[in-house]
Amino acid sequence: MRILHLSDSSLPDWRIEKAAISSKNRGHKVYFAGRKTSQNYESIFEKNFVIPWNSRSRNRFPVYWSKLKKQMNKVLAEVRPDIIHAHNVFSAKMAKEINAYPVVYDNHEYWSIYLMRQLESDASTNTIKSGKSERLHKVFERHLRNFLKSRYVKVWSSLEKELVSSTPTITVSSTIVKDLEKVGKKVYLVPNFPLKSEIDWIPRPVFHQHKSSVYAGVEPTGALKSIHRNIDGFIDLFNNDLINDIGKLYIIGWKSESTPTTEFLGFLGRKEMYRQMQNHSIGIIPFRAHWSHIFISPNKAYEYAHAGLFVLSSSGFVPVFDTLMDHCLSFEDYKDLQKKLKFLFDDMEDLYSKRLKTYEFARSNLLWENYEDNIFEAYKQA
Repeated sequence: MRILHLSDSSLPDWRIEKAAISSKNRGHKVYFAGRKTSQNYESIFEKNFVIPWNSRSRNRFPVYWSKLKKQMNKVLAEVRPDIIHAHNVFSAKMAKEINAYPVVYDNHEYWSIYLMRQLESDASTNTIKSGKSERLHKVFERHLRNFLKSRYVKVWSSLEKELVSSTPTITVSSTIVKDLEKVGKKVYLVPNFPLKSEIDWIPRPVFHQHKSSVYAGVEPTGALKSIHRNIDGFIDLFNNDLINDIGKLYIIGWKSESTPTTEFLGFLGRKEMYRQMQNHSIGIIPFRAHWSHIFISPNKAYEYAHAGLFVLSSSGFVPVFDTLMDHCLSFEDYKDLQKKLKFLFDDMEDLYSKRLKTYEFARSNLLWENYEDNIFEAYKQA
């Protein structure tokens, strides 16, 4: 079988690559068409085709959409795929419009929810701006942008429903599956778990006497703040001189000035990340409550588990609790997080036992291979 992975982004994209690896392991040929990939990327595909997506083509401006479609038809004529595995809504819409080959839609992130969240983040930023003195033309530009973005959300949310109702759909969390099943009957769960080969080398956790936790994430920078990833006050919790019983926090993913109770480790490669995580006892998902969390399944929860960390997460992440079950604990706010950390660190032997159970659970259950059959079932239904 010849499978074309179609995307409006570039490689590397580990979800696309894992799906391709699953197909290659079953003897199929895999191809990729998307934005230009960096020169030092080692491709696992038979051939990489460049499709130059940009904001105008994503907005379906007629000239740009038509030009892109012509390029896509050339790729299809060369590959002649048995299946188009379309990653995210733009490429899926393009493939369905061409209507030459069977299509499976891989919804990496619940697209309409993602757009609503982005619009909310924009509105939050604009509220701050509107409190400042602005020139009249700037106010007009801001309102025009908001109008166009609102229209964009409505158009692509409608197109997502159209795709799900007519196309076998793969997605990342059980809550998204349940919601999309209201629209389409062929919706399949493939969580973003690691391949077995990624985690096989990770040793069993060792007992730690010291009290320390990990947060792995990107630095919240830029004018536009992701409203669903709000960690305001989280790091301050560990730097509060009045709170001294919740251990030290290690932050993977960005550099900043460390303190006696918080240490910033910067960006780490995946193996080094897992090695660093194993030096600690608890992995934290610290985002303040947001309505969209019910659909989000953060990869870091499962990375923590494979590293043998017990997981503490803010309470809205339903997919995390459905997946990890007894191997995680929720908190409502940062005051509650403080209580939960103190409770867990009060008995390091019991915490170590929890870590061992979490590690073993992850190695049996949190694997890409456990769900890859759903990809091929979706292919059959296309």
